[in-house]
Amino acid sequence: MRLSRTTTTSSSYVAPASALFGKGALCYNRGTVEALSNTPHMAKNYRLVHEIVHGQGPGVHLTMAQIHDLAAQRKPGLGFTTVYRALTKLRDLGLVSEIILPGADRAFYEAVAPAHAHFRCDVCGRVDDIEYLPPEQSVRELAGKYGIEVRETLLSLHGLCAGCRAVAATPATAS
Repeated sequence: MRLSRTTTTSSSYVAPASALFGKGALCYNRGTVEALSNTPHMAKNYRLVHEIVHGQGPGVHLTMAQIHDLAAQRKPGLGFTTVYRALTKLRDLGLVSEIILPGADRAFYEAVAPAHAHFRCDVCGRVDDIEYLPPEQSVRELAGKYGIEVRETLLSLHGLCAGCRAVAATPATAS
């Protein structure tokens, strides 16, 4: 999974979201938008996708296909492309997080949450949230050493989850 920490923390940043919510609407980037579900200007399909992702709760990582399946249960005939466009717009507005992990053949989506790392099991593909961030001082030192500006830190850990470790540690029984 991906860890996203913006070094220029701006949880109070307000961006215009008129394309999604209607003229004059505002949304909070990388934060909870309480008024989102009460906004009549949001496209119904986008609202549905947002409700599905956020309704799963923290730490749940869904693929686009899983989100489409859940959306189609509530609105039969909803197209895959519509879900894709909704996720792209919600991601761009900071209302949904997109997680792209090395070795994974697809992106995952989750509700916006405080910055964290992700762990992906190399055997079963399970993705879990990990409460960890590299020390801020280390990030600053790297930026200074290489003359770069770090805007976001993404961290993914890979290996065997507890379940796959247990299976690997269990000796095979002869039949």
